Amino acid sequence: MSLLEILAPENIMDTPRLFTGLAEWGAVFVCFLAHKRKKTGPLFAVLCIAFAFLQTIFQIIAGFSHISLWIPNMMIAVGIIYLEIYFVVDATPLESGFYTAQAFLLAEFSASLYRMFYVWYAMALGPSKIISTALMLIVYSVVFYVVYRIDRRTSRQDVQPEITLKDFASAIATGIGAFSLSNVSFVWTNTPFSVDNILYVRTLVDLGGVLMLMTQKDKIYESTMFNQNFAINQLLKRQYEQYKLSVDNSEMLRKEIHDLKHYLIALKNEPSPEKKQEYLEELEQQIAIQESFQNTGNQVLDVILTNKSLQCRKKGITFKVMADGANLSFMHVRDICALFGNLLDNAIEATQTITVPENRLITLSVKSKNNFLVVECINCCDKKVLIPHRAGLPKTTKEDKQNHGFGLKSIRMIAEKYNGSMSFSQNKNWVTIKVLLTNNG
Repeated sequence: MSLLEILAPENIMDTPRLFTGLAEWGAVFVCFLAHKRKKTGPLFAVLCIAFAFLQTIFQIIAGFSHISLWIPNMMIAVGIIYLEIYFVVDATPLESGFYTAQAFLLAEFSASLYRMFYVWYAMALGPSKIISTALMLIVYSVVFYVVYRIDRRTSRQDVQPEITLKDFASAIATGIGAFSLSNVSFVWTNTPFSVDNILYVRTLVDLGGVLMLMTQKDKIYESTMFNQNFAINQLLKRQYEQYKLSVDNSEMLRKEIHDLKHYLIALKNEPSPEKKQEYLEELEQQIAIQESFQNTGNQVLDVILTNKSLQCRKKGITFKVMADGANLSFMHVRDICALFGNLLDNAIEATQTITVPENRLITLSVKSKNNFLVVECINCCDKKVLIPHRAGLPKTTKEDKQNHGFGLKSIRMIAEKYNGSMSFSQNKNWVTIKVLLTNNG
C-alpha cells in the first residue's frame, strides 16, 4: 500500500485485520492471566492457540465484508471475546461481561496506538510492512504487559469480585460510548466528531475508556474486600462472644457436678420408683457432661472443646480429640476462639447430615512439630466439595453466597497471621482441614 493510500480517509483508521485479531486475542489473554481460570495446564495452552486462530481468521474474513456489515461484525467479535472469557475464566456471566468490555476496549486502544505510530512513521519515512509488523509487536507487548501488571495487582487472586448488574451496565455503557466516539469517523466522515487527526482522537478516547473501566474495577475490588473483611471480623467477634458465654456455662456446669452428692442422697431416700428413675436420668446426664469436659492444658481451648463436645453429644456425633493445648500459648485468645470455633462449627454442620452412624465422626488433633503447630480436623461429608482454582477454598453450599463462606477464610487469615498456611482436601467422603502455624514464641 502506498503512502497516499495509507493516508486516505477511508484507510487511515483501518488497522490490518490480522493485527486487529491479534489485538483482540492479546487483550483476552491478559484477562486469562490476570484472573482465576477454570481451564489450566495443557488444555489452557491449546485453547489459547485455538482462540488466537479463531479471532484472526474471523477478522480476516470480516475484512472482505461490505461496510454495511461492519457493526454486525464488531458485535460478533465482541461475542467471541465474551464466550472465550466465560469459557476459560472462573467468572459469573456478569463478571464475564465486565471483563469483555475491558478486553474489547483494550484491544481497540492497542490497535489504534499501533496505527497512530505507524502512520506517523509512514508520513516521515514511507510505508514499510516490516516496520509495521515490528511496531505492532512492540506496541502490543508494552501495552499488554503494563495492563497485565496493573490488572494482576487489582484482581486479587483470593477475592471474588461482587460485580452487580449496575456495575455490568456501567461497563457496557462505557464500552459502547468509547467505541462509538472513537470510531464514528470510520463510518461517517462528516460529523461534529470527525476531526483531522482522527487517529489521535480515537486513541485518546479508547485510552480513556480503558482507564475508566480499570478504575471502576479497582473500586469494585476495594468494596468487595471491605465487605468481606467486615463479615470476617463480625464472625471472629461472634466466636469470641460464644467463648465468653461458654465460660459462664462451664462454671455453672461445674457447680452442678459438684452437687452430685445431693442427687445420690435423694436417690437413696426416695421411695417412689418414678422419682428414682427421674433422679437416675438426671445423674446420667450430669455424668455425660462430666465426660465432655476437656483438659488440654489451655483453658481457652478447654472451654471451646467442651462446648463443641456437648453439641456433638446432643447431635449423636462422636468427637475424638488429641490436643496438647499447652502449645497454644503463643496465640491470642481471640485467634484460638476463631480458629477452633470455625473449624468445629463447619465439621459439625457437615457431619450432622450423615445417616451412617459410624461415619458421624469428627477427629481433632493439635500437636507440635519443631517450631510449628499442626492443627488437623477430619470429618465426614456426604457432598462433593467444589474448590475454585483461585481461592483454594471450597465454595459455600448455602443459597446466600454473599453472607456465608467466611469461616474458612477467617481460618486461613489466622494461619497467615502466624506465618502459616491452611490446606483443604477431600478423599471420598472424608474432608481434612490442616492448619500449620509458626510458633515464634
